[in-house]
This record gives sequence, C-alpha cells and structure tokens, in this order.
Amino acid sequence: MSQPVPDPSPPIPPRRLPAALWVLLAIAALIAALLGWRTWNSKVAVGDEVVDLRPEALDARLLQVEAEITRLRRSQESLNQKLTDTRARTGLLRDEVLATTQRSSLLEDSVRDLSSVRRDGVAVLRLDEVELLLTLAQQRLGLAGDLPGAIRATELAEGVLTSQSDPALLDLRQTIAQELSALRALPANPAAQAAGELDALEAVLPKLDAGAVVSAATPGEDGNIKRLIDSLVQVRRSGDQDLLSPADRETGKAALGLELALARSALAQTDEAAFRRSLVHIDNWLQRLYPDSALLRERRARLKRLGTLALSYDLPVAGSTLQQLQDLQRSRRASR
Repeated sequence: MSQPVPDPSPPIPPRRLPAALWVLLAIAALIAALLGWRTWNSKVAVGDEVVDLRPEALDARLLQVEAEITRLRRSQESLNQKLTDTRARTGLLRDEVLATTQRSSLLEDSVRDLSSVRRDGVAVLRLDEVELLLTLAQQRLGLAGDLPGAIRATELAEGVLTSQSDPALLDLRQTIAQELSALRALPANPAAQAAGELDALEAVLPKLDAGAVVSAATPGEDGNIKRLIDSLVQVRRSGDQDLLSPADRETGKAALGLELALARSALAQTDEAAFRRSLVHIDNWLQRLYPDSALLRERRARLKRLGTLALSYDLPVAGSTLQQLQDLQRSRRASR
C-alpha cells in the first residue's frame, strides 16, 4: 500500500472579526429587541381593547348587536315589502299585457269585421246604383220615350255589374246583356215620328188655305173687273166644307190649333187614347175648313196612319233585369 503524501503547504489560520463589527452587531440586536418589545406591547394593548370582558362593555356591545339586528330586520322587511310590491306590479303588468293582447285580438277581429262589412256595404251600394240606373232607364223609355237615354243608363248599369266579382250576379249580367241588345235593336222613337208629322201638317196648312178661294188675276181692265166680282162673290166647291164666313173660319182655325196642341200634349204624356181623339178632331176640322184637294187627301191619309201608330215601345224584356235584381235583394234581406 502506498503512503499518503503529506501536504507541504502550511495550514491557514482562522479569520477573526474585528471588534467594531461586534459592537455594531450588539447595537442591532438591542434595537431589534426594543422594536419587538414595542410591537408585542402594542398587540397586547389592542387585544385588551378589542376583547373587553367587563359587564358594561358586554351590555353595550349586546345593545349594539340588537340594534344592528333590528336594523337588519327592518331592512329585510323593507326588502320583502318591495319584493311583494314588485311581484304585485309584475302580476299587474302581466295582466295588462294579457289584456292588451286580448284587446289587440279583438281589434283585429273588429278590423276584419269592418273590412267584411265595408266590402258588403260597397257591394250593396253598387247594387243600389244598378237598381237606380235600371229604374231610370225604364222611366226614360216608358214615360219619355227616350231610347238613347235608356240605352245609356242600361250601359252604365251593365258596367257597374261587370265590376262586381260576386258569382250570384252572373245571371243578372246575362239578363242585362240581353235587355241591352233588345234596346239597341229598337226602331226610332214613335212619339218623335208623330211629333214630326204634326209639325209637317201645321207647316202645310197655309198651302191648304190658299186653295180655299179660287181667284186669278188677269192684266188689263178685265182683270180689274174680275177682281171686283171676286171681292163680292166667292166661288167654292161643294162638299163637307161648311165654314164659309171669315169669322167662322178664324174660329175653326183656332180650334184646329188647339187640337194640334192637345195632340202634342198627349204625345208628351204618351197618352195614346187622347192622341187618337185629337187626330180625329184634327181630321174633322181639316174637312170643314179646307176644300178637297190632293194635298188635303194626302195629309188625311198620313193622319190616319198616324192614328194606328203605337206611341210606346213594345219590348217584352224591358224591366226584366230590374225585376230580377229586386228579387235578388229581397231574398238577401230575408236571409239575414
């Protein structure tokens, strides 16, 4: 075994602290002890101050705790009251929301009903308008004989019916189309034709009156003598004419004019009986006032044909649409 080799270097001696350092350490230890003592003393003082076991201190603290508990109870009661009020308000709000929802649904139903009522009202109003137009057309045709006016009123009624989408009015639209076609196929107004014949007769009367006296003017002295004789003696043809004096003739002409006026009045009222009576009287006055001539016979023949003329239109389908519309409206009123 080999022997350890000894270290030839000499050992290092221990280092000693200087004396000043020891003094500083002693001072620091003294200061630390002083601070520790003061800290412990202050904690003991605070502990003695917090935990005061004297009866007076305990009573004061108990009263303070009871007051705090009372205050907390009051706060809790206030919070409970507020919570109750909040719940009540929430219930009221919920009821109001439900009521508002119900009101809105009722309003929607009312608006829907109003819309349907409005549509029904508009439809009823349109049907009343059609009835008025058809009544006007019938009156114009039957009373006044105004065929263009009746056609125009029926066309307006057909336009109103066409704008309606109610399927129940389909038959009514077909009926009014047939009636309108029949109106358009009618001839001219017979009353207007009769009035034209009366005007033509009145215009011809001066020509008939000119042939009542036969006179001729010739030149010279013979013509003067003939005019003198003609002024004293009037030569007339024999026949039905019996009004020879000027006064009677003027009276007869006035009566003829009156009969013409009565005939026109009967035309305006579409009174066929009165019109035919006036024509008979006019024919009688023509025979009494004027001598027989080709012009007089032609006028009398035209008066005779005029007496057979129907003053009103004979239209079987006239008023059929109005009657059908009135039946429809009565059935609708009965079903309500």
